[in-house]
Amino acid sequence: MEASRNKKMDDKNFWKVWFRAVHKSYTPHSHIVQQILNQLNYNVAGLRILEVGAGSGRDSWLLSKYGAQSYALDYATAKMIKKKFYSNYLPLICIQADGENLPFKDNSFDLVFSQGLIEHFREPEKLIKEQIRVLKKQGYLVIDAPQTYSLYNVYKTVLIYFDNWPMVWERSYSVQDMKKIGKKYSLKLVKLSGWDVWPLFIRNLHKMKIRKRSLLPKKIRQFVETQWRKFEGSKPAAYTAMNITAIFQKV
Repeated sequence: MEASRNKKMDDKNFWKVWFRAVHKSYTPHSHIVQQILNQLNYNVAGLRILEVGAGSGRDSWLLSKYGAQSYALDYATAKMIKKKFYSNYLPLICIQADGENLPFKDNSFDLVFSQGLIEHFREPEKLIKEQIRVLKKQGYLVIDAPQTYSLYNVYKTVLIYFDNWPMVWERSYSVQDMKKIGKKYSLKLVKLSGWDVWPLFIRNLHKMKIRKRSLLPKKIRQFVETQWRKFEGSKPAAYTAMNITAIFQKV
């Protein structure tokens, strides 16, 4: 028990330092937000949405701009979110708490989501159960994590094997893993998608510039970006992209 408590404190300190270092350049995960908005037909005004493991809180903040009553929960960075990022944005509610012991009543939220969280838990059962507990019936649970069959996972696995992985312990999830989660917790798997690619520079090749001049004409750049977005929203992306996004419904 003591070892587990010390491990949590080490992880907490890591994420505090991490988000302090990157917060100025940390942009919202547009794919996650887009999938949420699409699933709800952009009708998020007044809905209660909870992000567990909010990190910088920017995804929740963006949803709040669409009118959602957003809750950004993190056990390491919530106070930092409130003080440094969004003290002027009252719709975003910041809460410092443990994701395995959510401080909310049953059936409290219309949608619960996490990005870059579940993969850091060797045993995520309690984390998932808590998110389902606070979710209303017919509400949506969105889980996003690194995808198993990707170059990123190969790269990560090699570094972990040689004990050179700079982040907190991490695993990856496949389409089959997401289907198992749905079956185990009696959730309806509504949609699978994926986003980004590793090495990361490949994602932005069409945006490359030389001496501040774009290599490709604007129309071609826009076409490439549009096709990329379409691919990321498709089911095949869940099998091949760097990250996998699963939308479940509590039935």
